[in-house]
Amino acid sequence: MSTMKRAKKTTRPGRVKTPEVAFLEKLAGQQSTKYRLAKGFGVLFAIALVLQAWALANVFSDMALHQSFSMSFLVLGLFALLVRALANFGRERVCASASRDIRYGLRRILLSHLTELGPARLRIEEDAALSTRVYEQVDALDDFYSRYKPQVFMVMLIPCVILLSVLPISRIAFFVFMLTAPLVIVFMIFVGHKAAQANRRQFGVLAMLSNQFMDLSQGLAELKRLNQTDQARVRLSESATNYQKTTMSVLILAFLSTATLELFASLSIAMIALYLGLGLLELLPWQVGSSPVTLTQAMFLLLLAPEFYLPLRQLGNDYHAKQKAEAAATDLLEILNVSVNQGVAKTTKTTDAADTVPSSQKVDTKDLLRFQKLSWLDAGRYRFAPITASIQAGDRVWLSGESGVGKSSLLHLLLGFEEKYQGDFLVNGQPFRSINLSAWRSTLAWLPQTPEWVNGSIRRNLLLGIDTPSDVALRAALVQSQCDEFIDVLPAGLETKLTELGSGLSGGQMQRLSIARALLSKADVWLLDEPCSGLDKETAQAVLVTLERASKGKTLLIVSHDTHPIAWANRHWVLTSGGLHEATV
Repeated sequence: MSTMKRAKKTTRPGRVKTPEVAFLEKLAGQQSTKYRLAKGFGVLFAIALVLQAWALANVFSDMALHQSFSMSFLVLGLFALLVRALANFGRERVCASASRDIRYGLRRILLSHLTELGPARLRIEEDAALSTRVYEQVDALDDFYSRYKPQVFMVMLIPCVILLSVLPISRIAFFVFMLTAPLVIVFMIFVGHKAAQANRRQFGVLAMLSNQFMDLSQGLAELKRLNQTDQARVRLSESATNYQKTTMSVLILAFLSTATLELFASLSIAMIALYLGLGLLELLPWQVGSSPVTLTQAMFLLLLAPEFYLPLRQLGNDYHAKQKAEAAATDLLEILNVSVNQGVAKTTKTTDAADTVPSSQKVDTKDLLRFQKLSWLDAGRYRFAPITASIQAGDRVWLSGESGVGKSSLLHLLLGFEEKYQGDFLVNGQPFRSINLSAWRSTLAWLPQTPEWVNGSIRRNLLLGIDTPSDVALRAALVQSQCDEFIDVLPAGLETKLTELGSGLSGGQMQRLSIARALLSKADVWLLDEPCSGLDKETAQAVLVTLERASKGKTLLIVSHDTHPIAWANRHWVLTSGGLHEATV
C-alpha cells in the first residue's frame, strides 16, 4: 500500500509551503475535476451578480425619477437572481461532494496504514487518541475543502469582476475598494494564526480526554475494587473542563474575527455611500455644483459595494477552518510518516539462502524459522540481544525471560511489523525481507495478552477476517477449545453480544475464544504473547491445558513467564540481555 509521505518544503517567490499545506493541496488534487466545475459555477455566479445589480439599478432609478420602470430590466434582474442562486447551490453541492470523497479516501488510507503498522502504531499514540485522529480530525478537514478552498477562488474572482465594473464609472469608488480590502485580509491572517494555536491545543486536549476515557472504561472494575472511582471521576472531569475551555477559546477567536471583519466592511460601505450621497447632492468639496455619477450609476455602485466585501468577510469567517485543517494535518501526517515494514515483498522471487548465510553455517532445509545472529537495535538500545536458533515445523517452543528483554519484540518481528533488525531471519530457508508478507501472515495465528474484540456477537468475533466455515467445523473448534462448555449455557448462544472489552465473559473464557479463533483460521504457526497474563493460577492452568489439546500438530512460539510454565512444550528458550539459551523442559 502506498502512503502519503511528508512533503518537503518547497519555496516559491515570497512563499514557503509547509508540509501541512502541501499535504492538504495533494488531497485536494484528487478532486481537481470537481473543483474546476465549482470554479465554473463561481464564474457564472459573478457574471449573474453584476448583471443583477445593473438591472435592479435601472429599475430603482427609473422608479425614483419617472415613477415607472422597464419590465425588461425587472425580468432581467430576476433572471440573474435565479441564475445566481442556482450557481451558488451547484457550487456548494459540488464542493461538499469533493470534501466527502477526500475525507472518506483519507480515512481509508489511515485505517489501512494503521493496520499495516500493527503494534508499531502504539509508538504514535494510544488507540483511543488514534481513533480520535482518524474520525474527529479527518472530519475537521470538511470546512476547509467544502468552504475555505472554493472561497479562496471566489475572493479572487468576485472583487476583480466588481473592480472592473466600477473603474469605468467612478475612480474614487475604485480606490476606496482597493484601499480597504487589504485591511480585511491582514486582520484575517492575524486572527487566523491565533486560531491555529488554539485548534492545536484543542486537538491535544481531546486526544488526552479520549485516552483517559478508554483507560477508565477498561479499568473500571479494578478501580471499584481499589475504591478509586472518585479520583478517576475527578481526573476525567478536569480533562473535560480543559476541553471545554479550549473549545471556547477557539469560538471566541472565531467570533472576534467575524465581528472585526463586519466592522471594517460596514465602515467601507458607509464611505462609499457617503461619497455617492454627497455627489448626488452636488456637495462634494472638490466638485461643488455637479454630480460625478448618475442616479443609476450610484445605485449600481451601492448594490455592488456589499457584494465586494461579502467574499472577503466570508473568507475571514472560514479562515479559521484553514488553521483548523492545518492543525489536524499535523497529527495525521504523524501517522502517515511512520514507515510501514519494508519487508512487504513486491515479488515472490526466491533467493538462495546460501547467498545470505555464511558457508560455514549452512541452513537446515527442515527449519521453518531460522535466526542467525538476529538482533533488534533501536535508538542505540537492543530491543533484544543477538540470538541464533531455529524452529522446525511442529515444534512447540516456550519462550521465557525477565520483563524487558525483548520477548514481545521478537513476536512483533515475526508478525512482520518491524523492519529495523540486524542479522539473518529465514522462513523456510528464504530471507524474511524477500518473502510474500501477506502469504506469511495467512499462516499465522496471533494470540496477544489482551484479545481484541469488536462490538457484535460471539459468532461475528470468531469469524472476523476469515472465510465462513461450515457449522460442523465451527462446532468442532468450539469443542476443541472447550468454548462449548460456557457458550451452550448462554441464553443467546453464539449470538450473545460482546463489547470491545469482552464484557460478560471471564478472562479464561476470552482466552478460550481466542484459541477457537486460531483454530478456525487454520493457521499452521501460532504466536502467543502471555496468554495467561492477568489470570489466576487455576484459570491459567486450565487455559494451558486447553491450549495443549488444541495446538497439537501446530508450530507454537509461546511467551510466558516462569510463573506459568509450559510443561508440555518440547523446547524451552530463555531470553536474557546476553542472548538466547536453550533450557531443559
